[in-house]
Amino acid sequence: MTVRLHSAAVVADFLRDVLASGAMGVNELEARARAVGLLGEGQQIQHAKTFKKAKKSLGIQSTRDGFGSIGKWSWQLPPRSIPPAIVSAHELEPIADRQSRPGPSAAPQDCLSAKLEGRRIPQQWVKGIACLDDNQPPTDVPLTRWRKFITDSLRFLTADENWAELAAKLGWDALSLFGCRQTRPLEYMASAGLVWAINGGALVQLHRDWALIERPGNRSQHVHHRRGMPAANVTLPWVGLSTTNYDGIRAP
Repeated sequence: MTVRLHSAAVVADFLRDVLASGAMGVNELEARARAVGLLGEGQQIQHAKTFKKAKKSLGIQSTRDGFGSIGKWSWQLPPRSIPPAIVSAHELEPIADRQSRPGPSAAPQDCLSAKLEGRRIPQQWVKGIACLDDNQPPTDVPLTRWRKFITDSLRFLTADENWAELAAKLGWDALSLFGCRQTRPLEYMASAGLVWAINGGALVQLHRDWALIERPGNRSQHVHHRRGMPAANVTLPWVGLSTTNYDGIRAP
């Protein structure tokens, strides 16, 4: 194939189009670039000057999934500015205020259900998160980490982006979202669900088999892959971890 010389602007248009739907692996990106004559056979995208210029101009970020020889690089357009999720004051009451009062402090089911009225979200998710007590963490989870998980769960359910309804449509189930190991869950994060992986950050993209999370602080991004989780190895926080439970909840 003859590769014609193209300006960085042409390459930028190409990248904008192919990355519009989300992150793409470098290998696939190179294959598509060769198919349209923007990259020569055997030429690597990171060594092509026009691609490097276009990448810089678009603010494209490189993300790596995995380590060593099995690690794979992807290119990702910068996320659009996403407003913070609108959550009621009761649902995200400051932790300092929660500590000063006794009794369960999780958002009651009726309050949370009212906020989610009209959204097609599995009631198991809503009921499960609503019954968690952020003053009673599991034995193997620090209090601050437990509270962060509950806050992330509430934001996931109530976000203006409607992540929870989208997740249900894409086939994510309770275990793939909220599941974790029954004992020492923080030592087995490879078995943890998406919301555990958010860990105070922000969900940026959600797809059928993966999600993009922005870490707090440095705002770097990482990919969380949806995993098949046998019920024998993981549990739901409101079933196998928390002492605050309610009738009818069972792991799927």
